[in-house]
Amino acid sequence: MSALCDPPGAPGPPGPPPATHGPAPLSAQELSQEIKAFLTGVDPILGHQLSAREHARCGLLLLRSLPPARAAVLDHLRGVFDESVRAHLAALDESPVAGPPHLRPPAPSHVPAGGPGLEDVVQEVQQVLSEFIRANPKAWAPVISAWSIDLMGQLSSAYSGQHQCVPHATGSLNELLQLWMGCRATRTLMDIYVQCLSALIGSCPDACVDALLDTSVQHSPHFDWVVAHIGSSFPGTIISRVLSCGLKDFCVHVVGILGHLASRHGDSIRRELLRMFHDSLAGGIGGRSGDPSLQATVPFLLQLAVMSPALLGTVSGELVDCLKPPAVLSQLQQHLQGFPREELDNMLNLAVHLVSQASGAGAYRLLQFLVDTAMPASVITTQGLAVPDTVREAYALRNHVGELCGETLRLERKRFLWQHQLLGLLSVYTRPSCGPEALGHLLSRARSPEELSLATQLYAGLVVSLSGLLPLAFRSCLARVHAGTLQPPFTARFLRNLALLVGWEQQGGEGPAALGARFGESASAHLSDLAPLLLHPEEEVAEAAASLLAICPFPPEALSPSQLLGLTSPAGLKAVLQLLVEGALHRGNTELFGGEVDEDNETVSVVSASLASASLLDTNRRHTAAVPGPGGIWSVFHAGVIGRGLKPPKFAQSRNHQEVIYNTQSLLSLLVHCCSAPGGSESGGCWGAPTLSPEAAKAVAVTLVESVCPDAAGAELAWPPEEHARATVERDLRIGRRFREQPLLFELLKLVAAAPPALCYCSVLLRGLLAALLGHWEASRHPDTAHSPWHLEASCTLVAVMAEGSLLPPALGNMHEVFSQLAPFEVRLLLLSVWGFLREHGPLPQKFIFQSERGRFIRDFSREGGGEGGPHLAVLHSVLHRNIDRLGLFSGRFQAASPSTLLRQGT
Repeated sequence: MSALCDPPGAPGPPGPPPATHGPAPLSAQELSQEIKAFLTGVDPILGHQLSAREHARCGLLLLRSLPPARAAVLDHLRGVFDESVRAHLAALDESPVAGPPHLRPPAPSHVPAGGPGLEDVVQEVQQVLSEFIRANPKAWAPVISAWSIDLMGQLSSAYSGQHQCVPHATGSLNELLQLWMGCRATRTLMDIYVQCLSALIGSCPDACVDALLDTSVQHSPHFDWVVAHIGSSFPGTIISRVLSCGLKDFCVHVVGILGHLASRHGDSIRRELLRMFHDSLAGGIGGRSGDPSLQATVPFLLQLAVMSPALLGTVSGELVDCLKPPAVLSQLQQHLQGFPREELDNMLNLAVHLVSQASGAGAYRLLQFLVDTAMPASVITTQGLAVPDTVREAYALRNHVGELCGETLRLERKRFLWQHQLLGLLSVYTRPSCGPEALGHLLSRARSPEELSLATQLYAGLVVSLSGLLPLAFRSCLARVHAGTLQPPFTARFLRNLALLVGWEQQGGEGPAALGARFGESASAHLSDLAPLLLHPEEEVAEAAASLLAICPFPPEALSPSQLLGLTSPAGLKAVLQLLVEGALHRGNTELFGGEVDEDNETVSVVSASLASASLLDTNRRHTAAVPGPGGIWSVFHAGVIGRGLKPPKFAQSRNHQEVIYNTQSLLSLLVHCCSAPGGSESGGCWGAPTLSPEAAKAVAVTLVESVCPDAAGAELAWPPEEHARATVERDLRIGRRFREQPLLFELLKLVAAAPPALCYCSVLLRGLLAALLGHWEASRHPDTAHSPWHLEASCTLVAVMAEGSLLPPALGNMHEVFSQLAPFEVRLLLLSVWGFLREHGPLPQKFIFQSERGRFIRDFSREGGGEGGPHLAVLHSVLHRNIDRLGLFSGRFQAASPSTLLRQGT
């Protein structure tokens, strides 16, 4: 029975330790009682249940006195250590301070480190097992090391994630190590294993190391803290044994173990890896190439480097020095001659992948070494230094230019610099050159100015060596676009990047301007390929093509803009309209159309100066029962800053009035041409004006809303009650201020109103402007409206535009004719009646019907019930009656028309 319980390979069961190290030998009767108590858990004499401490000590007594019982006793002691760990973690969970282990306070003095009532048993177990190891290490160390290391693996996996105090295994290894080494039970198991490994380190530590590797595979990553601690204590043994065991079974799980040791023992790992590499080459020369372990060394090392960037970084620094001796490359070539071609291709792909993944100074030296070896400086080579054909196969990168460009554009640390230089080298030395392909990939994938600068730098470095680089790059990219192999997002990005580069020419300077001119010339040479992209079904591509064509210099024989617009698809036409309106309303172009220049930093500078000189203590002392306004104590309004007075007045730019008129008419003519419906002049009005497309006018209306008030884009078209304006005071003031700064907005509203029902989509702008005018007329105390010329003109224009867009019936739409003859409060009353009418008869597109005879949408107010303005005309008639002496002649203009008249007028 004793022989069955011996550890494998042991010469015989070790006897009990000397009497001086333990209790006196037991008699047969006493031994029988102890066995019975251990098996049943009941005291055979007193008959009560044994406690955990008593049961464990009974097992220790049997372990000393009865060697065949050690398997059962060790198995029982697993439960003792498990209970101790559970108690330790429970005490940490109950700690009032949560957080990482190194930030928690120590446990109270009344709570033992290893759990209540078991810490002395854990200490006794360590003492007993230590005596066995010292007495007979060859027999006991393999058994006890396997037991302790397996138990640590089970405990690490069992309690991972079950307690809030146990950090995640993929997190900080230091926190995990501090937690488990702070537990008495797991620290005791670690000390036991270290003692076993120390006892066998000089003879045969294979059993201990194999147990460590097996447990690491079974319980990783929860077991990594054990490997990290043991590897730091025995780096030489662990590193060599881990590599030898991994090579024997071609196990890649050793990557995790070596990765933990690379930070502190990188030199040892590097020496061991290079030693294995040189031994494999020397073995092949010596005729021992048939050894499977020597043949598998190079593939094994490549696989390790692929799976662990830390190991790759450890070796890459000295890899060039290792390969520089002339005999090494020859030995490597001879060593690899016995491999099948498929395996050689796989290893070549791995090597190329490692070169692209390497970083630091070692990567740069490796790339230089590869280029120098593949293309020597002199065509005359000495005997024995001929470059092997396998080294020249580094041109396999030629087929991965797209992937290399994608990796370069990721801008990862300094790696992209080496990858960018490799692109330049491949472009110069490959035949045919991959330079146009690389430049095309960079132009179509760059998403930021930093990424786009890589394309310009590549072009600047290759333009001297490669002639016709830009035309070839343009031709290849456009061929891919028309063939459909370049996806629409990349096509749009390619066109936008070209527009940005061509725009450099207009910014001045030597370098960017010259480079932009070259890109502009190449783009203008391919107008026949760029123009059809305006018909692209993807709106993003059509918009990008319009942006490029708008800035690209046209050759003399090119089509005129009007001819080019005739080829535009609906999506491209919408993009053209959007760009035209956005460009005209841009702050930098305001003065071209008679607007005021708004200094954006004015309000910010005033507020910053206010806050810089403010005292929080003084402000709080003054801030007693006052009601705080929106935005805090320092509130910014349209007129200025509270406590700082009014903002300085703005002055319009002194641009010639005739020039402003010309610019405005040119823009409106172009917009009308873009918005004209097919055959528009034939179905036009009495003056032969072209009929505008409602969809095109809608695009202009939507762009107006997005440009003037982006936060209100997509708002409801229905008109709210007058009380609603109190909640949008700031937005209404901003809209009114924008109309005053940019007179072009009124002209664009007139254009939109000419194509009903497009004006409905400007409802939020009309509402905001009307609210701002109502506020002004309400606050005005002047006897007539002549003292507010802009507000008078804006009020007249607003009502006329809404009448033109069929938002108001003719009777209400004519009221602006008498505004100049009224007092401010009377103008406010009339505008309030307009608000009330729009509240009841909202500006909704579904209220319009299409009249085929006129080829346009009309609105029949007679079908809406009071749509002729009946109840809302009462205020207007009252104002006329009050001023009958001056306004009596206008009374005929403000009578509700009959339905037949409305239909005849087309309104």
